[in-house]
Amino acid sequence: MVPIRGVLWWFVMNPYPNGHDDRSRQRRTTVIVLALVALCGVLGIVLTPPGSTPDVWAHVYRVDAMLNGDVIARPVRAASDYHPDAEHNTGGWVDDDVVAFSLANDRHYVSGLVNASSVTVRDGQHSEVPFDNTAVYPPIAYLPQLAAFAAGRLLRLDATWRFYLAEVFQLAVYLAAVWVGLRLPDGISLRWFRLSAGLLAVCLAVPDSFMFSPDSTVVALSLPLACMLVRCLQGNRLGVGDCVLLSGTTGVLALSKFAYAPCLLMALLPMIVRRRMPMRSRLVLVTGCVLPVMLLLAWLRLGTGFATNPSRVPYDEVLRRQQELLAAPHRFLPRMFYSIIHLQGWSWWEPPLLFRFWTLTVAALTLTVIVWRRDRQRLLFWLMSWILIMGCVTLVYVAIWTQFTLTGQAGVVGINSRYFLPLAMQCVDALRAIRENLAR
Repeated sequence: MVPIRGVLWWFVMNPYPNGHDDRSRQRRTTVIVLALVALCGVLGIVLTPPGSTPDVWAHVYRVDAMLNGDVIARPVRAASDYHPDAEHNTGGWVDDDVVAFSLANDRHYVSGLVNASSVTVRDGQHSEVPFDNTAVYPPIAYLPQLAAFAAGRLLRLDATWRFYLAEVFQLAVYLAAVWVGLRLPDGISLRWFRLSAGLLAVCLAVPDSFMFSPDSTVVALSLPLACMLVRCLQGNRLGVGDCVLLSGTTGVLALSKFAYAPCLLMALLPMIVRRRMPMRSRLVLVTGCVLPVMLLLAWLRLGTGFATNPSRVPYDEVLRRQQELLAAPHRFLPRMFYSIIHLQGWSWWEPPLLFRFWTLTVAALTLTVIVWRRDRQRLLFWLMSWILIMGCVTLVYVAIWTQFTLTGQAGVVGINSRYFLPLAMQCVDALRAIRENLAR
């Protein structure tokens, strides 16, 4: 990764030949970043064996079950390495060739792999398989994978080819998001920001550019969202198309993972600094915020009436914790702060990554207040953005506590740094704005 960063730095920061304007620089930066992302993604697909990414088989089962009609999960009597209690699991019908493909690629770590001996309900072509932890995601979270599996069925491809096709589709979505993101900041010199955005896109390309998971879609959308925040403060015009893109990005982001629901309010941030915005643009932004909220509430009512990890936290305990959050939220906050202070992570490598994230967020907040204290509109813009990011973080901790942390454990157990990757770009975005102001 170090040589790639060096190449990217040289291409972006090296002087350009005379006659090349900022637009040509932007095009060259975009081409180099896309080439590096495509290279990393293709190598990742080729070199990463199936079954080697987080919760991959639970995601695969979920996608296949939706195409078989089980859009909303239901009780099943089977177990997996992630959900060993067959009495309380939820899932749906999964093609037998998909089950066989997953069993043939057992990497001997917890990935949602079904226990073949526990499957008791079959119809000759499908088996009832559990995938509790992925059943809460709405279908929109799996659009690239659903499209790939549907195309694979039409082409009569076997499970292996459908799996790789899904990774290719996800890589295509990631590349499209990077392309859109890097083209959004336009008209002024933003070389430092483009370098940061490009480096982040390349660094996250393995495995987030192709991974069979909603996390890939979330990470992909975080780049254009951050770049849209830059565009909101850039120039004098924010067109209807820009508002549609901002609303669509925040809407899909929130519907892909509930913890990022506060990002929906980012669609309203342009109205803070653009008081003379046309009414059409305002309607687009408000509609783009309200409609996903309605869809999100509908899905929470229809598709989440179960525990995502019943073997660790039974549904009755989940309900008790949710009621406690509503009645006495102050009891949860010390638990969350304990986890943050102690840098609790699921794996041994998580604490350093979590430390970097919190250092970045504190630096962004501190410098925002110092640098923009005399510009109330921009100060309010970046403070609101930072508060919404902290809202996402809080929901991540709430979800892990209510559904994963065992009774009696201190803090919040199960935090992965990848949950915060989409939020890091917004922090970098704020720091970019600060650097631009200091350079004036």
